[in-house]
Amino acid sequence: MASSSASSDQNPYEYYASFTNGPALQGKFRDIDEETCFYAYNRRLRDAQTQNFVLDFGNDDAWCAMNLSQEDFGLLLRKPILILTTSGRSNIWAPEEQKDVIKEITSYYGVSERLQGMMCTDPVAAPLKGPAQVQSLRASFHRSIDRSHRPRMEDLEEAVSLKNLSDPDDIQKAASFRGLTFAHVTNQIWHFCSVDHGPRYTCVGYNSLYVIPNVGISNGRDLPSGKRLWSWLILCDDGTVISIQENPYARISEPRPESEVKSVLGVVRRNVQMIFSGASKQHSASSESDSLVTIRVRASNDPRSDHVSIHQDDGPGLLFYYIFDDWVTSYALIAKREHKYGVLLDRLREDMLNKPVVDLVNELHWLGRRLAVLRRLYQSYELILTRVLQRQRLLGDEARSRHPRMPPGLIIHRESELSSNCENSVGVRLNSAAVARFERLLDRIKLYCLSEIDACLTEKESLTFLNFNLIALKDSQAVEKLTRITILLAKITILFLPVSLMTAYFSTELSGVKGVYTQTEYWISFAVIMVLSLLVLVLFGYASGTIEGRPIYQSLSRTFISSSKDKLGHQRKHVD
Repeated sequence: MASSSASSDQNPYEYYASFTNGPALQGKFRDIDEETCFYAYNRRLRDAQTQNFVLDFGNDDAWCAMNLSQEDFGLLLRKPILILTTSGRSNIWAPEEQKDVIKEITSYYGVSERLQGMMCTDPVAAPLKGPAQVQSLRASFHRSIDRSHRPRMEDLEEAVSLKNLSDPDDIQKAASFRGLTFAHVTNQIWHFCSVDHGPRYTCVGYNSLYVIPNVGISNGRDLPSGKRLWSWLILCDDGTVISIQENPYARISEPRPESEVKSVLGVVRRNVQMIFSGASKQHSASSESDSLVTIRVRASNDPRSDHVSIHQDDGPGLLFYYIFDDWVTSYALIAKREHKYGVLLDRLREDMLNKPVVDLVNELHWLGRRLAVLRRLYQSYELILTRVLQRQRLLGDEARSRHPRMPPGLIIHRESELSSNCENSVGVRLNSAAVARFERLLDRIKLYCLSEIDACLTEKESLTFLNFNLIALKDSQAVEKLTRITILLAKITILFLPVSLMTAYFSTELSGVKGVYTQTEYWISFAVIMVLSLLVLVLFGYASGTIEGRPIYQSLSRTFISSSKDKLGHQRKHVD
C-alpha cells in the first residue's frame, strides 16, 4: 500500500514482523493460504463486529488482517510494500464509525476533501417504517430543495453568514441544519452515482439493492423491496483497491433481531466472501454450480493450474471489476427468483381475466413505479461503466502518444509537451483483462437487466389497456344480457298477443259469435295462430339478426346442449 518497495529477499513473515512500532499489527496479519486461518477469517467476514479488513495478495502469498485502527493503517501506508504481494485491498464497513481511518487512507492517495466528506457522512437519522414516513421525509427533502430557489438576496445573506464561520465543523453543522446531507441524497435518489478521477485514483460511487430471502424489507409502495446500500470503490495507482460500504444497521437505528442481522449481512457481504475465497489457495470450484460464482483474482505459478492466464499485474484491475460486478444479485433479477416482477405480472393477468376491476390498475401503477426505479438504478451502472471505459480509452491514447514516431529534431520539444500532459492526466489505467470484463458487463446490463425491465414495463402497459378493455367488454356483455332478456320478453308478448286477441274475440257477447263456435274450433284456432306467430317471429329474427345465438351471446338451448356434451365427455374419460 506504499509507493516504494521492500527488498525482494524479505519473506512475508519477516515483512509483517518488521512493524516494531505497532506490536498489535504484527499479530493481526495471517496467511489465508493456511486452512485454519482461511476458515477462521471467512467466518469473521459474516460477523457484525467486523468493521474492516485488509487483504494483501500476490502470486505466492495471501495475507489478511481485520479490525485495524487508524494507527495501523498509518503504519501500512508509510511502510514500503512487500514486492511479493503487490495487490492490496482495504474493505471498510460502517464508515460513520471509522471517519479517521477513511481520512487517513484517502488523504494518502490525494482524494479531495469533498469526496472525503461524502464518504464520512453520517447515515439517515431514523429508519423508515412505512409509507407515511417515506412521504414525510420526501416532503422535507423537497422543501430543502425549494429553499435553494429563494430570492437572490436571501442566498447572499446565507453565504455571508456561512463565510463568517471559520471552523469547518461549524460550517458543516450549519449546512446540515437545512436538512440535506449526502446520506439523504443517496437514500432518496437511488440512481444517484458518482465517478471521480484524480492523479492517483479512480473513484466510483453507486447504490446497490439486495433482496434478502425470508426477510421482508419494504421501502414503500413506489420503491422495490430490499436493502439499499451505498458503496464507494477506489482504485489507486499502486494497485490498492479500497471498498467502503454503507452500514446496513447504523447504531442510530432501532435494534434488529439477531437472525435478521445475520441474514442481511450474509447477503450484503456475499460478494466480498466470494472474492476473499478466490484470493486463497484453499478455495476451489468443486462442481459446475460453484464454478459459476467462483471469482479468481490471483495468479498461479503452477503450470497445471487453470489460472496461469491471470498475471500478477491483473490483480488490482480484476479486483476492482469483481467488487463492482455483483453477478449473483444481478442474476436474481434475470431469473425472477428474488425480484418476482414477472410472476406478479402473471398473477395480475390471471386476476384480470377472472374478474377485471379498476383496483388492478392501481396495483399496476405502483408496480410500474417500482420497475422505473429499478431501471434507473441499472442505468446508473451503465453510466458508470461508460465513463470508466471512456477514461480508459483516453488514458490509452495518452500512453500511445508518449511514444510517437517523429523526426529526431522534434524529440526534445515533444518530450516536454508529454511530461506536462502526464502531470495533468487523471485516473488510473486498468489492464486489458479488466477492461474486457467491464465491456462484457456493460453488454450484460443492456442485454439482460435493462431489456428484462423494459419488457416488464411494456407488459405492464399492455395489461393496463387489457384491464380497461376487459372492463368495457364486461359492461358490454352485461348490456347484451339485458338486451337479450328484453328481447325475450318482447317475443313472449308478441307470441301471446294474437292468441289473447283471439280469446277475447271468442268471449264476446255479440250475436252470431256467442254459442256458435265449439271448444274444438277454439283450440284449433289457438294452435294455428300460435304456429303462425312463431313463424313470423323466426322470420323477423333472421331478417333483423336478433335471433338467439347470432350476435354475441349464446342461446339457452345451445348452452344446455354444450354443457351436456362436456359432462358426458368428462364422464367417458373417467370410465376409460
